Amino acid sequence: MAWVRLDDDFHQHPKILNAWRHDPASIGLATLALSWSGRYLTDGQIPRSFVDQWFEAPFDRNRAIQALEAAGVWVPNDDGWQIHDYLAYQDSREQILAKRQAESARKQRGRDAQSARNPPGIRRKSDGPTPTPT
Repeated sequence: MAWVRLDDDFHQHPKILNAWRHDPASIGLATLALSWSGRYLTDGQIPRSFVDQWFEAPFDRNRAIQALEAAGVWVPNDDGWQIHDYLAYQDSREQILAKRQAESARKQRGRDAQSARNPPGIRRKSDGPTPTPT
């Protein structure tokens, strides 16, 4: 699971306030997009298909998109939009995958060390009482 950062000044950032004034729903969309981008490691790239699923009415969708673009929160491109300055505040896909790989290797080293200390077939005190022959 990846995490995204949301600045505690988000609520008073001029771009966010501008988008809110034009369409309050745009802030919900921006937050959903931030979360989605973090989950799927898109480095802030938001496809049109993601946006389409949140609005039944094209008018509402277009109004939210226009508010985000006009405020400079989203930058349009050929594939949809780029969240402005995403990589200035969020870890990149490459960084997250490297951290995951390092964490996986660390855990594997721990499992290997545990196996070396406790080879199979050797009972330890913590395994419970030794059965008594009857």
